[in-house]
Amino acid sequence: MTTTVPQTKSTWPPRRAVPLIRQSIIHAGALLRSWSRDPGIVVQSLVFPAFMLLMFQLVLGKTVTSMGGGDSVYGNTGLVALVGALFGTLATAISLIHERDTGLLARMWTLPVPRAGFIAGRLLAEAVRTGIATLVLFAVAVPLGFRFEHGIAAGIGAVLVPMVFAIGIAVPVIAMATVASGKQAVQQLGGLFLLLLFFNSGFAPVTEYPGWLQPVVEHQPMSPAIEAVRGLTEGGEIAGPLIVTVVWTVGLVAVFGPLAVRGYRNAAERR
Repeated sequence: MTTTVPQTKSTWPPRRAVPLIRQSIIHAGALLRSWSRDPGIVVQSLVFPAFMLLMFQLVLGKTVTSMGGGDSVYGNTGLVALVGALFGTLATAISLIHERDTGLLARMWTLPVPRAGFIAGRLLAEAVRTGIATLVLFAVAVPLGFRFEHGIAAGIGAVLVPMVFAIGIAVPVIAMATVASGKQAVQQLGGLFLLLLFFNSGFAPVTEYPGWLQPVVEHQPMSPAIEAVRGLTEGGEIAGPLIVTVVWTVGLVAVFGPLAVRGYRNAAERR
């Protein structure tokens, strides 16, 4: 006589039962709450950009304005907003490495939710973090002479530009963080980000750089985003810089997105 073991029906809902958008929003909210308790991320995202803007304006503000590129506070504010996005991604990448090494990614990977939501939620969190940091930076810039010359709607657009930029930068940083052997590998990106910091149209007008360097400065990813923020606040061309910023973002996501997804999956399934 044979006995059969009754099959117990799993209580876990199928992955497709949880909407991707809902999963992404919930995951983004959890990340933002976690980051708000991390002093390193708070400093990199809020304190460091505000301090940098003050130093740029106090030390270089009058010099840059005298070069004829417009009021320096607008270029510097756009520049520093993007720098906050750059270095903020480094801080969150280090937290991602910690989640990988402690097995937290592996535990979340087993949850009955769409796994694409983990990447989408992290990118959404990066965008929201950058948006909050940009609003704080704009508030700091107002006493320095920063104004929304084209109204609130354009000002909202100026906040959205660094958020879009942050998504493009976050994808390659996530790709590196998931495969990096340690935090030092991610921190080495800081050297590249410093180059972007000093060679862009916000630090000085493009015409002030050597002729052979001007095309590089003009077309590196930060410069069009800075010009878009300047156009939406002080005035100037808007459509062209916005299009180039979106093209850079789409290009970075298209190139590094598959690497980030593959690396995230491997990091989660390693433990």
